[in-house]
Amino acid sequence: MRSLITAVSLAVAFFITQPAKAQYSGNDDTIKVQEPVVSVNRKLTSIDKHPLRPFQKEAMTFYWDRNSNVLVNIISKGLKENLEPSFGSMGNSIVSKKPQSLGYQYHFRDRWTMGLVYSWAQVKTDTLLYPDFDILNNYSYFQYVVNMNAFMGTINYAWYLKTKPKSTIAISSGIALGNSRIDYETRRMSYDTGTAYIPAFNGGINASGIQITLISIKQSFKGLRNFGYQASLGGGVNSIGFSWGINYTL
Repeated sequence: MRSLITAVSLAVAFFITQPAKAQYSGNDDTIKVQEPVVSVNRKLTSIDKHPLRPFQKEAMTFYWDRNSNVLVNIISKGLKENLEPSFGSMGNSIVSKKPQSLGYQYHFRDRWTMGLVYSWAQVKTDTLLYPDFDILNNYSYFQYVVNMNAFMGTINYAWYLKTKPKSTIAISSGIALGNSRIDYETRRMSYDTGTAYIPAFNGGINASGIQITLISIKQSFKGLRNFGYQASLGGGVNSIGFSWGINYTL
């Protein structure tokens, strides 16, 4: 009996003194300690707050364009050529409101947009003189003013798209169709306080409007909160030639 007790005591002592082995099925017998996951609260930058999505479906783009002066220069030249036979030599007409456009585009597909655009411009003739037949050597001073406006629906297709981490770029073509109007009126100069007769010429013309965009490039920047630029080449009632502007997409 004493020998049995001694053997059990030795077995227990041997078991206690052995190092604990990790429950690990690999070759490494050391205990693996899992590192705690540390959560870092990173402040969102302006780029994170404004994801870039200018050409995704359901995005919306608003833009402003400065159109070329080709069309208003043609009208200015026509006014001068038609008025000089009646009023004598006169200076060039004045482009009193530069040709501009405001537009909206809805991205109903990734490459397709449809929207609306409104454009305007104004041309004034040089100051014209007309004799006052009631007072000798007295003249009336006035101008002819031409206003051009167009309101049209647009559709564009982007045949090249390139998205980068900080910007996106598209090259597209399109067409706009709608209504254009030309209004012309006679305005007496503000410093002419007389009431003598002047040859008035007032009225307006409605016509179909069309604008064809042969090629347009548009780029938006993530760091600028999706603001960007655009430029286009085309012809129609809005502009003939090169136009450029800015855009914002949301």
